Amino acid sequence: AGSMEKLNEKLKALIKEVKELQDSCKKAETGDYTDSKGKVVPVEKVKPKLDKAKERLKKLKLQVAVKEDLKTVALGTSKINYMDPRITVAWCKQNEVPIEKIFNKSLLSKFHWAMPVELDFTF
Repeated sequence: AGSMEKLNEKLKALIKEVKELQDSCKKAETGDYTDSKGKVVPVEKVKPKLDKAKERLKKLKLQVAVKEDLKTVALGTSKINYMDPRITVAWCKQNEVPIEKIFNKSLLSKFHWAMPVELDFTF
């Protein structure tokens, strides 16, 4: 729950930042936006910051949605307890996926017996 709260706090802060940048952009369009030194800031300087912030917001929203969707699923459990590692190894070989992307070091040592399996292994 802690990491979800942190993500939501980040999301709120980023939404606030985007709103502030949108306000700054509107002010810059009318020529009313100045920096800390009192110089007028052109809209061309503010717009890229706004675009980057919007992109970060989009990514963060997606990250929050994925985390929310997957929080009830234990992704590692079925891989360890219910799937024959030979099937996973054969799939990795067929699709040219490094086995290290699927199994961590401890699982690699635990399933060392499954590594020499053939490409066309069927259960």
